[in-house]
Parts: sequence; C-alpha cells; structure tokens
Amino acid sequence: MTFDFWHIHGDELGETLSQFAQEFSEETDGVTVNAVNKDGYRQNLNQSLQASRAGDPPGVAQIFEIGTQLCLDSGAFTPIEQVIPDGAVDFDDLLPSVSSYYRIDDELNSMPFNSSNTIMLYNKTAFEEAGLDPEDPPRSLSGVRSAAETIVDQTDMEAGISWPNHSWMQIEQQFAKQDQVLLNKENGRAGRADKTYYNSEAGRNVYEWWKGMADDDLYLNPGIEAWSEARQAFLTGQVPMLWDSTSNMVSMKAGAEENGFELGSAYLPAPDGANNGVVIGGGSLWVPDALADEKKEAAGKFIAYMVQPEQQARWHRNSGYFPVSQGAVDQLESDGWFEENPDFRTAFDQLQDTKDSPATRGAVMGVFPEARSINTEISVSILNGDVGVEEGLSEMDTQVQETLSSYSGNYSGEE
Repeated sequence: MTFDFWHIHGDELGETLSQFAQEFSEETDGVTVNAVNKDGYRQNLNQSLQASRAGDPPGVAQIFEIGTQLCLDSGAFTPIEQVIPDGAVDFDDLLPSVSSYYRIDDELNSMPFNSSNTIMLYNKTAFEEAGLDPEDPPRSLSGVRSAAETIVDQTDMEAGISWPNHSWMQIEQQFAKQDQVLLNKENGRAGRADKTYYNSEAGRNVYEWWKGMADDDLYLNPGIEAWSEARQAFLTGQVPMLWDSTSNMVSMKAGAEENGFELGSAYLPAPDGANNGVVIGGGSLWVPDALADEKKEAAGKFIAYMVQPEQQARWHRNSGYFPVSQGAVDQLESDGWFEENPDFRTAFDQLQDTKDSPATRGAVMGVFPEARSINTEISVSILNGDVGVEEGLSEMDTQVQETLSSYSGNYSGEE
C-alpha cells in the first residue's frame, strides 16, 4: 500500500523527512510512504481537512500546534494513542512539557514531532565591541533595552533588536513567561473558552515596552510574520539581538559564521522578575479518521518510527527543533552533542526550566489562526501610534472574543 505524509518543510528539512519516509518504506514490507511538502502550516491544515471530508486524506498530516482545537472539533482525526501499535512508542518517555500541549482531557490526540520555543540570539562580537559582557546576555526586557541603547550608541548598528510581528513571540511566549493565561477556563483546557486576556497586566507590560523600543528606534520592525527579514537584519549586522524560533538554529549558526561574528543564544527575556517558562511551538503528527484500517495501522507504524530516539536525535541535529523524548535527549547527551554545541542546548534547558501551569501548557481555541492575525494587525496600529496600548489590547479582546463566539455558535459537538 502507498500513502502520503503531508508536511510543511522545504530545503534540507524536507529532504530529511523524505529520507525518513524512504528508509521506513525500505524497512517495511508492502508499505510505501511519499513525503509531500504542502508549503505551510495553514495550507496543510486546510487541505488535510478538505481531503478528509472528501474521503481521500493523507496517511499522516503535520499540523501546527494552534490547529489542535480545530482538528479535535472537526472529528476528522483518530487520537494517536489509538493508532500507535502496542509497545511501539513509550508514551511515558515523551517530555511532559511537550506532550502536555497535545493532551486534552487526558488523551494524547497527536504525536509531538517538531517542537520548538523562542530564544534570543545575540551577536557576541557586537556585545564585546560595545563594552558589554558577551557571556552575560540580558534576561529581562529592561536589560534588552539597556543593551540595545549601549550597542546602538557604541557601534554602527541601526537598532538594538528585531523579531517578526507574530503573536507567538509578543503574546503567547510573553504570557507564558508571566504565568498569564490567554484564555479563560484554564487557557481553554477546562472547557470551551469565551474570554481573552490581551488587555491584562501581562499584555500591557510587553506592549508598553515594545512601543517604547519602537518609538526610540531601538526595535527594527521587519513586518508581519517577516521571519526572513528579521533574520537577515540580524545576520547582516543591522541589529545585535533577535528573537527567533529554535527551529532555525542550524541555518543561523551557519549565517553567523559566514558573516564573521560569534553567535550566542539565551533564554527569551521577559518583564523583570517573570521567568515562569515558555510555551512550545511547532507541530505534531495527526492520523485522519477516514483512512482504511490497514492504512491507519501503517501510518501508526510510520509515526512510531519517526519519534524513535535515533530519528529524533537526527532531526534535532539537522534543524534545532528539540527532541520530544527523553531517550533522544539521552542519546544526544551520550554522543557529546550538547557539550560540543551549547547553543542547541539553550532551548532544551529553557524548556526543562519551564514550570507546568495552564499558561505554559498553551492556549487552545478553534480560531487560533484568526486570533493571531487579529493580534498582528492591531499590533501594527499600536506601533504606528494609531491607537494606544490599552485601547489596542482591548480591541484585540473584542475582536477575538467575537470570533470565538461565532465559532462556538457553529460548533455542533458537545462539551
């Protein structure tokens, strides 16, 4: 039999996934897996749901973390614990801080695969040139501002920091850092959420700081979800600090080397005194319910293969996504990987230091993609001075709550 594995990765990461599919196919009699790049999380989510409704789904779909509630509400997928062959995966070996995001009502619905969080990358060379300690990066937002002011004053750099205008950065991570839920009902995990908390002390802390950085030309604004532009600004010496996903660590290390500076990595800074932890990003693997039983069984075996320690360690080395199981971590440790590559350890240590709470488990809502768009668009208005911080955050609450209400009104399932 043949089935497709729909994923979202191109270039080297896409090639790694194609290798996984080929190797599994060669090892498994009568099964061929085709790895197909769908060019983005939103496209893959929408196309996977459409294909499931049409009765022709992929065998495995890689869905971003914020698609979890929509996938559950669709009824289009089988919980992963019902698909994986007995004994093929040690579910207790999955890192709790990873699996807890995808576990709703005590059931693991999808298999964590490419998990990430946000860290701060910084230019050690620029820090040293400005008279700052390159081994002591800022851990607070006020510390980031102080370092930015010093480096802009002492060097030719254009601004102090950049990151893409993205809710995952300025809202979801910063709320987790401050132990603030984004949604009521334990971040949507104890019931269907109907209230948001953008205009909370946590939100105001971040946005007042961010607006001040932008007003004083210390924040380089690359645009909405402008990952490449922010990374390019960092690599070409326009800014000495960058908030970025750990999933891009391999290419950023190579880029820093090509541009002649030493790269450093640090925990994501947060408002002073706030260090509750971070929430994961990335994606997980889902199995469509419309698959024939035979294909569903084969899909379960393929997923089990992909999360074995050997594959997870290889995936981490090639990307920066952190391993999702303790077994993979142990393998990397025994190989001396983290000792030789300390920047790759930063994200993992930050994850392990995260305190378990509804805030760090992450929010779940069926309109999360729309909520992210609302956040980024209103963030533009705040940065441009069209609305004040509190007014803008209140408008986020209003618009996202209206979207939540409309979604829940159309939801046909039961609580």
